Amino acid sequence: MHFEPLTRSLLLELRHRGYNMLTAKSTETDHNPTWYPLSVPDISDYLLKLDYNLSIDELQQPQILVIEDALMHINDDQLEGEVFIEDNYHQGLQEKIQQYDKHYQFSSNPQQYNFSFDPQRILIRNHALHCGDHILYLKYLALHYPQHVIDEMCDLEDVTRSLLCLDTKQAQEWFMTNNIAVMQSDIWICDEDAILKIVATQEDDHIWSFTDDNEELMNNLMVPKDILSLRDIFWIDPRMK
Repeated sequence: MHFEPLTRSLLLELRHRGYNMLTAKSTETDHNPTWYPLSVPDISDYLLKLDYNLSIDELQQPQILVIEDALMHINDDQLEGEVFIEDNYHQGLQEKIQQYDKHYQFSSNPQQYNFSFDPQRILIRNHALHCGDHILYLKYLALHYPQHVIDEMCDLEDVTRSLLCLDTKQAQEWFMTNNIAVMQSDIWICDEDAILKIVATQEDDHIWSFTDDNEELMNNLMVPKDILSLRDIFWIDPRMK
């Protein structure tokens, strides 16, 4: 991954890749926002849902830039900020699908898996959250789990708006501030792209027992102090459920 200055040429490249929006978790007064590309099925519907969510929680207001509108109405010298770019994103997804297929054999035994645990679905969802390619995830759901399309796409958009990317110091402070006891990964927890969600806080009275399950490539459980030793960047779904 890397960052590139926001320019018209980059917007043209992103449009060619299939993206139609940029979003930034910063206020409109921030003159150097960090933009994340998005590819959503319906821009108008996405913006309507965003307006509804903002009416509930104004603190979550992101900046939005519709690529086609920006190309039509904004000059190069008016574009501000940097864009988060995933390198070789489609190739990386295919390589992970092949790696996980060797372990779970979901291509040859699809009947063994369902929506709640479908390794390929989880990989594509992870990819969609990192790369903003919501359309790819929508196509997979529509083909394999049409009954889950509406709820799952709403959840994907919700996570996209709230997803955190923290360095080690920021992650440590976030774990302490929120009294996090246990986190769970979507894909292999040692993978730098793993997205961590909250499983338990210090206030929970459940007693957790951990096994050495890191040979499993999904849904790994780990306490924060062990997570912090794995890498330098942490992707976190901060929603408390």
